[in-house]
Amino acid sequence: MDPRFDSLVEELRGEFCTFRLLPKERSPLMRLVYHACLMRLWCPDFISGYTTVIVSRVYMPEAIIGSAQGYRSLRHERVHMRDCWRWGILPFALSYLLLLPAGLTLRSVWEMRGYAETLRVELEERGAIQPATLRHIARQFTGPAYLYMCPFPNLVRRWLERVRRRVEAERCASS
Repeated sequence: MDPRFDSLVEELRGEFCTFRLLPKERSPLMRLVYHACLMRLWCPDFISGYTTVIVSRVYMPEAIIGSAQGYRSLRHERVHMRDCWRWGILPFALSYLLLLPAGLTLRSVWEMRGYAETLRVELEERGAIQPATLRHIARQFTGPAYLYMCPFPNLVRRWLERVRRRVEAERCASS
């Protein structure tokens, strides 16, 4: 168990009055999404390998609840929850879901904001952002897991490099 996880859950409860953390495997809604979207064909580990947020409900694989991996995932999802409330539930949801797959979409912008937080966590934990992490994130953007939300690998790599430099500069400025 990672004590940061419990602290972050308490922060989220204070920030979002409707916050709920739910085991994804037990969610009828997540099973419905998985089957209705035929995810077994293009994202078979949607239930066991990905955390999903809808407004302020976080559906997390049970195996990572309370863990360091769960903490990192919650940090990423908190960005999406904040964006959803800041921009409005309906505009955020529509901009996240529409036009997929369709090249560079607003979904890729929202996800890059979440992954910037993922990079911040890695920098805090390891003191550096690993090239393997950038490659993993690029595969998320260009592959089936997010429905090829940005099928331009070179663009995604350049974008990630800019985000990495920004995150590293933020850390230097705060030190």
